[in-house]
This record gives sequence, C-alpha cells and structure tokens, in this order.
Amino acid sequence: MVIDTLKCVGCSDCVVACQTENDVPIGYCRDWIVESVNGSYPHVELELKSERCNHCDTAPCVRCCPTGASHIVDGGIVLVTGNDCIGCGACIESCPYDARYQHPDGYVDKCTFCHHRLKDGQLPACVSVCPTKCMYFGDLDNPNSEVSQLLKNRKHKTLAPEAGTNPHVFYLI
Repeated sequence: MVIDTLKCVGCSDCVVACQTENDVPIGYCRDWIVESVNGSYPHVELELKSERCNHCDTAPCVRCCPTGASHIVDGGIVLVTGNDCIGCGACIESCPYDARYQHPDGYVDKCTFCHHRLKDGQLPACVSVCPTKCMYFGDLDNPNSEVSQLLKNRKHKTLAPEAGTNPHVFYLI
C-alpha cells in the first residue's frame, strides 16, 4: 500500500469504510488518521497519514505468536486466524505500529488489507472510498505496477524504519 500524504485531507472515510466492511466493534479500529504538526509559526507544516498494520516481511507479531494464529499468507499479507488466537496479547505488545487490538470476543484483530475483497479482485475498502484518491494498492513485486512506479518516482518513507520490520505500507512525501 502506498499513501500520498500530500493528498490526504484527514476525512476518515477510510476508517469508516474499514469499520463497516469488516464489522469492527464500536470504539475499535483497524486503521486511523494521524495528524502531525511540525515547525513553528509562521512556518508550520501539517501532515496527515492514514495508518494501519504495515504487513511486515519481518513481522514480530508473527514470530511471537505461540499458536501460529498470526501468520503471513501469499502476497505478504499478515493475518490473524481468530479461532486459533488465545488472546494472550504478545502480538499486540510486539507491534511497533500499535496496529492490533483485543477484540471483545477474545481474539486479536487488525487490518487485513480486506483480504476477502482482494480474493474477489476488489481493492481494500479504505482505498476504494478515498475521495482524494491518496491511497494505492498493488503488487510491489511487479515493477510495472502503480505502487512500484510511485515508489520509484516519488520520495517516500515508512513508519519506524529503526524497527527493522520491512513494512509494506509506504508514505509519499
């Protein structure tokens, strides 16, 4: 996933779409908007970012899961199998992005990039509803994909690079 921070207006449509699509309980979320203000008056910059699980190559949540409920599927998406999760919270503590939460039903939940939609050839709900089209989703392994081209041609960053997780969510800056 690639998110253009210069286009994001912080409307939270992505958050609501995710909650609706994935039946996320009220008071919880799989994605959220972060607002960062940098500088001092009169040279102030505002950055808005839609954040979520970063679907890391080296995912500490997967390494520490005692039951294998947290796992990586083909395509590099990190999922949690709710029926296998014992709700111990080790994955919550190990995530450098604070991207997991304890579902009221006792298992850990998080962004799945709407894996069920991807299997049907659809985009994640957050990407499909974004009014500014600041979110892009595609195959990072395909050098001709839109996400690969954006990363090739635009300056970008990831969250918490010092964590060494090799995240798959990138922010264009």
